[in-house]
Amino acid sequence: MFGRFLKPRWQHANPDIRLKAIEQLSAEQDDAVLAQLARGDANALVRAAATGRVTDFSLLDEIHQRDEAPSVRQAASMRIMALLAGTTDDAPNQETRLRLIRLTDNSEVLAFIAANSPDEICQQAAIERLDDDEQLFQLAVESRTEALRVSAAQGIHNLTVLKRLAREGRDKRVTRLARDQAKALQEKKQQEQAESAKVIHLADRLEQHAKRSVDALYGPRLEQLEQQWQDTSNKASPELAERVQRALQQCRNQLSAVQEEARRQALADTARAEREAAAHSLYQLLTQSTSETWDQQLGELRSALATQQRRWQSANEQAPAPEEEQRAFSDLTAAFERMLMLAGDAADARDYPDRLKELASQWPAEYPRPSVLMSVDNSPASDQAEPAAAKASHSTPHKGLLVALKRELRQGNLRHANRLWHKAQAIITEENDRHLANQLARLEPRRAELQDWHRFAAEPKKASLCEQMEALADSTMDAPQLASAIQALHDEWRSLMSSDQDEDQALWDRFKAATDKAYEPCRAHFAELDAQRQANLEKRRELCEQLEAFIAKQNWDQADWHGVWQIRQQAPKDWKQLQPVRFTDGREVQKQFSALLRTLDEKLADYVTDTKAARERLVDQARDLQNLEDVESAARLARDLQRQWRDAPWLPPAEHRGQQKAFRKAMDSIFKARDRKSEERKAQQDAVAEKVEAAMAHLESCLNAPFSEDSASQLRDAVGQLDEACEEGPLPRQLNRQVQQLRRRANERLSHQGEWQQLRQTLQALPVAEECDEAALNLAVAFEALAGVPSPEEERQRRLQWQLETLSSAMKQHNFSALEEMRKLLAGHEAPICPVARQRMETAMTVLEPGNA
Repeated sequence: MFGRFLKPRWQHANPDIRLKAIEQLSAEQDDAVLAQLARGDANALVRAAATGRVTDFSLLDEIHQRDEAPSVRQAASMRIMALLAGTTDDAPNQETRLRLIRLTDNSEVLAFIAANSPDEICQQAAIERLDDDEQLFQLAVESRTEALRVSAAQGIHNLTVLKRLAREGRDKRVTRLARDQAKALQEKKQQEQAESAKVIHLADRLEQHAKRSVDALYGPRLEQLEQQWQDTSNKASPELAERVQRALQQCRNQLSAVQEEARRQALADTARAEREAAAHSLYQLLTQSTSETWDQQLGELRSALATQQRRWQSANEQAPAPEEEQRAFSDLTAAFERMLMLAGDAADARDYPDRLKELASQWPAEYPRPSVLMSVDNSPASDQAEPAAAKASHSTPHKGLLVALKRELRQGNLRHANRLWHKAQAIITEENDRHLANQLARLEPRRAELQDWHRFAAEPKKASLCEQMEALADSTMDAPQLASAIQALHDEWRSLMSSDQDEDQALWDRFKAATDKAYEPCRAHFAELDAQRQANLEKRRELCEQLEAFIAKQNWDQADWHGVWQIRQQAPKDWKQLQPVRFTDGREVQKQFSALLRTLDEKLADYVTDTKAARERLVDQARDLQNLEDVESAARLARDLQRQWRDAPWLPPAEHRGQQKAFRKAMDSIFKARDRKSEERKAQQDAVAEKVEAAMAHLESCLNAPFSEDSASQLRDAVGQLDEACEEGPLPRQLNRQVQQLRRRANERLSHQGEWQQLRQTLQALPVAEECDEAALNLAVAFEALAGVPSPEEERQRRLQWQLETLSSAMKQHNFSALEEMRKLLAGHEAPICPVARQRMETAMTVLEPGNA
């Protein structure tokens, strides 16, 4: 039972692992597995991958029609097209492909086969099945053989497409065929237009007919128009057909309304006549009644009243009577029922003079009294002369029994009356109560009358029930239906019993024998049902044994709680499937199963309690992090908590969802706070960056300006402005690097400016000589070499010699500076220099002036 929890890789919970497992499955040996994955895997990518390996066309068609994911349906469609076109190694043989092509209606698949299949026979078969004119046009123009192009052209039935093919076709045969088909279609269209005009005319006539008033010729004329429509309906457009149907429906509704009104009027007339007849019959019974009628025919009067009431009620249901008529009939039946009750009470109270006087006073004066009330004197004097014998006769210990018996007989409840009658007879036998015997003797005619009525009404029904039960013996109903039918007949039989077993016994014996015979086919069914119940009971016991063994051998300290939970969820489902089971037989095993489930629940509850506590601590920590002011630290700690949450032990989904929701809410709050802080910092950084970029642009313009004392001052101010902008907040790394580079350039410019000015002043302070000596010329070539400017042609040798002796060693020094070397040379030279040498030195210094390239 529990082997299903040790799943192969293609059943793994991770869809990526299932995808890799599909690559290792064989299309021939693992076709059932591939089919299961393609049809029912929860992941769309897995279903698509499995579909791409399936070779069962019926399964592929089912997936294409029913799968909810577009990618899976597309994969199924591509697989079907590849297999039918024969473009894959595992495609079926030509005969199979041809048979399947002739069965499919998928235009996309057929177009793919017709365009890409290497088999021309399959291409031809696909073209024959295609009915898309645009796809057929493309095939008629682009197919690789003339035969395929002609076949595609023959399948086109659109006039516009045929005309276009006649213009753009590659072959004369194809274009000629397109023109011929277009001409035939045009002629057919003209014929259809003529027939459509006839139908339109018929529709107009029907609409006009619908506006006419109904007369004697309305129905025959409508039938004639309907017949004409039946002859031409197949030539009408859907819109025209809808228009005609609306007109026909309007005509039918109008005709039906008139006919229904006539039917209702006839029904109302019939119902009114029936109601009047019922009321007249009751009134006639009252007016024609005599004392003998009230003495001897109370049963017939009650029956007549009930019959006329049913008659009147049935007519009233067909067509309700006016309120006045309903009230009049209600008063009539109430008076009739009251007189019947008074007559019945008078018959029962013939030994009670006081009661008879009361009843006589209530009897309507316009109708004859019962004989027992005829001799009653309603005067007050007669009330004082009651015989002592009558008083004595009133006292009996069984008066309640007699009153109940009389009431049941008066109301016609034979079954209850028989029970009371038998009880009274038993009392007479035991106590020899002569008064009770006399009362029974007086009530005997009424009981006999009810028995006659019961036999008259019930015995035919019982005989009918016997016949119905005997007919069930040859019934073809299945056993459950047959048993229900037998039970229904028994219920109806019980409703007809009169509590007099002697009268019912003969029919009952017949009914019982028919029941035994009819029930015989049910015995085998219920025996089989009992066997099924027993088998299910054994399987439930086996399930209990498996559960018990699983619980016993489980190491609960290292249990696979996810697997335990799955077993707890699946076990009741498996149990429920093992039914029907007889309740009395399955009671003990149900108790055992419930106890085992409780054991699992207790184990799971203990585990869940501990695990929920650990997770709850993580939730509390996450909530505490929401209160940290340092949102970056909170986010970093939140990531650590997320790792702990992922590594936390498994919980059942019902318990996990609540904690997961709380934990995620806390995490979302923390990361949203961090994002808000980041956005604020980013906004501040952008504002600072905007100011810094403006200061950098100003500084860059100062650096690019010609060098002078004023520009130097502006450069210093620009550097100060940039420093002030940078102090307002942190900068992006790239922008900060640009600021440092620009600041370095500006500082170098400012520092070099002082050195250059000092050096120039030193040069200008040297005395002037009329002629150039060796020292002055050496100093000039040194300045030219350091500045990198050319020397006069005649001084090349001197410059080369100076470079070899002095410049190479100077450049090897740390932080070599040309201006610094010039300063050192001027510091060691105090002799005058000639104007030519001075001019060459100033030219060299001009190159090194800050701001010059």
